[in-house]
Amino acid sequence: LHGTPTTFTLEERIATLEDGLQTLLVPSGLASIVLVDSALLSAGDEVLIPDNAYGPGREFARSEMARWGVAHRLYDPADPAALAAMIGPKTKLVWLEAAGSVTMEFPDLPALVEAARARGVPTALDNTWGAGVAFDPFALPSASGGTVGVDISVQALTKYPSGGADLLMGSVTTRDDALHQRVKAAHMRVGFGVGGNDAELVLRSLPSLPLRYEAQARAGVALAKWWAKRPEVAHVLHPALPG
Repeated sequence: LHGTPTTFTLEERIATLEDGLQTLLVPSGLASIVLVDSALLSAGDEVLIPDNAYGPGREFARSEMARWGVAHRLYDPADPAALAAMIGPKTKLVWLEAAGSVTMEFPDLPALVEAARARGVPTALDNTWGAGVAFDPFALPSASGGTVGVDISVQALTKYPSGGADLLMGSVTTRDDALHQRVKAAHMRVGFGVGGNDAELVLRSLPSLPLRYEAQARAGVALAKWWAKRPEVAHVLHPALPG
């Protein structure tokens, strides 16, 4: 349940891909969100979630987390100053997502991370769209000229890394050992595990990830530009388009 040589190898490769130091595997992308929430939040705490985040993650906050005494509020990811103003003494976690699910806005990730870090609040990024290929979640270019990174990066490995959409899996990656140990303890207690054969399938697909990601990006942009010219379409949502 806690790992095999096959799953340890996949954890190491996902950590390397995302520029992290430690990775834990879970049964789905949603499970990665649930694991982070469960590990870092207690009764009386508050979590801030972007209003365009993955829907099931928000629903977990609205239902189970609320019943466990954890409050949540939604924020506009396009307004880092508004996020900074929302963070209070009870805020123990800020979720980020890039691009936003369905509506596809791409936020100013460094500014959002800096707003949370200035107040001592950890950040967790749903990096499923980035897949560890589009950008480095732990070394984002800062307006000050340096870099700033999230504390936790999660993925639905079901998507890009799997290569065939024929399995379910998620990952939680960190660079801080104390934070990793905290998440790992919760991981062991809730009994999250993944099958060796599923891990093997992701390992098989990882070498082609950059090629597949680039190919789908080209196709996505071409389709978005084509649809933008169609009279049947009111508005096209794609991060690469100026609008």
